[in-house]
Amino acid sequence: MTTELSNIMIVLLLVAVIVLLIFYILLIRKYNRLRGEELRHRELFKRMDNEQMDHVYRNRLNPHLLKNSLNGILSHAYQTYYTMDKLAMVLDYVLYESEAELVSPKAEIEFARNLIEVNKVKLSPLFDMRVKFDIDELNESLLERPALVPLMTVDLIENAFKHADFHHPDSFISIVFTFRNGLLELTVSNKISKRSPLYKSKGGIGSKTLEERLMLYYPDRHELKRFVENDVYNAYLQIRLYEN
Repeated sequence: MTTELSNIMIVLLLVAVIVLLIFYILLIRKYNRLRGEELRHRELFKRMDNEQMDHVYRNRLNPHLLKNSLNGILSHAYQTYYTMDKLAMVLDYVLYESEAELVSPKAEIEFARNLIEVNKVKLSPLFDMRVKFDIDELNESLLERPALVPLMTVDLIENAFKHADFHHPDSFISIVFTFRNGLLELTVSNKISKRSPLYKSKGGIGSKTLEERLMLYYPDRHELKRFVENDVYNAYLQIRLYEN
């Protein structure tokens, strides 16, 4: 009986040793396979040139790019707020100030500034936009005296943004305001497309509303010139607000 029990114990021990041996062999093979994969990856990265490596690292999420994106979003948000604020001022002027028989040159000039800013939102940041205001602000009595029929400047400014050629590499819009000694001057120039209706209308504009208002309110005290030359539309308006 004792001999039989001993034989069983020996067999179980041998089986256990064989199982452990098999398990050990499997672990060794697993380790060797993983080690081989690691060596192949290292060899692959060694063979990659700098351009390929840069590509690998560029594919990783870059926090600086996220920060730049955030700054871009904030910039657009500010631009939207700025433009909406200018648009509100334009609407206030049209709805309320324009109801007055006369406004001050200062009010009309400020309206023109806001109108230009609102229209600039449709332009590319690279577009050649030239705006200049040469205002005699020292002479407040003339600048703030109601003497100008409201919305006299809107037509020429809106036409520049309406008919400008925004695709030509040499395109531009130029708007120059001058007010000195009671003399208001507005000069507008812009590159236009050859398909623009400005080419087809005499004097460079179809509507006669501005001319009629000038003749009605400022007879013999205004000058209006409009013409197209070398694909550039030019308009010049001069109003002497006070009779000599």
